[in-house]
Amino acid sequence: MLTDKNKSSLEALNSALWAYVEMEYHQNVHRILRQTPLQAWAEKAGNVNYPAPWLDLDEMFLFEAKRKVMEDRTVSLNGIAYEVDAALVGETVTLKYDPSKQEDTVDVWHNNKFQHKAKCLDSYANCFIKRDRPFCTIQETGKETPHRSPSQPVNFTRIVKNRKGDDDV
Repeated sequence: MLTDKNKSSLEALNSALWAYVEMEYHQNVHRILRQTPLQAWAEKAGNVNYPAPWLDLDEMFLFEAKRKVMEDRTVSLNGIAYEVDAALVGETVTLKYDPSKQEDTVDVWHNNKFQHKAKCLDSYANCFIKRDRPFCTIQETGKETPHRSPSQPVNFTRIVKNRKGDDDV
């Protein structure tokens, strides 16, 4: 029975609960089990498979989400943007995280290998990062057909000469 002293704090309430479980519940015969819960546990305890000591139980219960890394080397998870390694741009990565600690850390995995811990995006600093951008070179190709395919480069020399009235290219 709970007294006012047991209800005074959470610690006192927990202490009273554990005293009841250990002294009364585990020691009295359960009408369905027809034995005490402690005896039922002892009979079956040999069949319990415990995890290997080297397993990280916290990691086993992390949430996972797959995301594609954007060109600015970011991924978004539950409304929060994270910075990841630039080598992963365009790749699909697996983010492993604890939802209660999501702002602190998110683990980035690629091809089932841990890559690094992602940090929250500093959007101000990110906008100043110089990125390699592909560039096209203009090549002169001689006479150009009226309907060029998208893979052919534009002949700017001919365009400039045609504007000047020079048709010989």
